[in-house]
Amino acid sequence: MTLRVKMDTATQRTRDTWIALRCQLGEPRGFEALVAEMERPLLYYAARLTRSDEVALDVLQEVWIQVFRIINRLREPAALRTWLYRIVRGIALNHVRAETTRRHAEEAAAEEIDTTTAEPEFDTVDVAELHDALDELDEKHRDVLVLHFLEELSIDEIATVVGCPPGTVKSRIHYAKRALARRLEVKHDES
Repeated sequence: MTLRVKMDTATQRTRDTWIALRCQLGEPRGFEALVAEMERPLLYYAARLTRSDEVALDVLQEVWIQVFRIINRLREPAALRTWLYRIVRGIALNHVRAETTRRHAEEAAAEEIDTTTAEPEFDTVDVAELHDALDELDEKHRDVLVLHFLEELSIDEIATVVGCPPGTVKSRIHYAKRALARRLEVKHDES
């Protein structure tokens, strides 16, 4: 069994070296061979690091662009596999850090909502006018307002649907209501 594993590892290193050299020489099918060989394991690794298949696809796209640009810098073609995993890890962790930073900023903003200012009321607004103003909001604000007021989902349910913490949903609803009120004021001023 140990001999077979060593032979498989040696065979794999030889194959990796061959693919890396083909890419470095600019052989047209070399990069295709690299993608065919490594796409699935790299995608799996990226998905485990990011905990998101969608983000993993973005990561892998960035990886292939970077690899295409810098494969000539790979000094040890037999280390291709290790080199690729290191690139995936770096890009995936950058995505995770960016998402964490964004989420923390949204949560902080949610905690800083000024509760002393009265929330806008929309009871007396014409329904067609309200829908027109709603269509003008950016996607993340329109999304939470539709789910909260039209679909009557709870904050926790909305958080599950949009994939963010409940505090972020509260913040988005707060700012979306204000943005909607401003758009309605502009429409009234124009008429």
